[in-house]
Amino acid sequence: MSNNSDKLIKSEIKGRRVTYYLTTEEDLNNIKSNSVLGETFTVLTSLAIGGIISVLITKATKIELAVETQNLLDLLKCVFIVATIIFGCFTAYFYYKSFRIIEKIKGSGIVTSIKSVDQEEDTEKVTEIKPDKKKLKIIEATYWTPKAKLDVTEELRKQIVDNKLETVASNDIKGDPDVGTVKKLSIRYIFNGITVAKEFTENSKVVIP
Repeated sequence: MSNNSDKLIKSEIKGRRVTYYLTTEEDLNNIKSNSVLGETFTVLTSLAIGGIISVLITKATKIELAVETQNLLDLLKCVFIVATIIFGCFTAYFYYKSFRIIEKIKGSGIVTSIKSVDQEEDTEKVTEIKPDKKKLKIIEATYWTPKAKLDVTEELRKQIVDNKLETVASNDIKGDPDVGTVKKLSIRYIFNGITVAKEFTENSKVVIP
């Protein structure tokens, strides 16, 4: 019985896969601000809903209340309902803005590796960027699938304007290496003294840095 159990039970340890994205301090501050405002309006919405429930419970107790009190409760109920709608809309708006910023960051491409210039193995290429670290230098770029690939380094270098590359990962760069299959564009570049590798899916917008 023990031997059979050993054959059925298998254990496997897998490493955690972490995905990194490049972002700016402005985007992080915007996410933080929108999250704080979203949480604030969430609390206000909850308080307004609590007010509605309190009014309904008070009216449901069947306690004889003066007409003025009844009118006041009706007024408060209307106020709380309006407040709930307004605060709820603001809550949804600020959380939506945070979501859009996060989607924008994800859309900028995945960072597959990052290291300083001092760690760059290719010392000859590192020497080239030392006079002007902020100059965008594409080390290599490949448009590929598991079956085929194209070297598009020179094509992308020609598209750099004012140390910035804006293009689309598509067959228009140099051609289609594998017809009918979704391609990926892998770019390794140096900017501001840092070597970065990013990957884009076919038809996605490419913005570097």
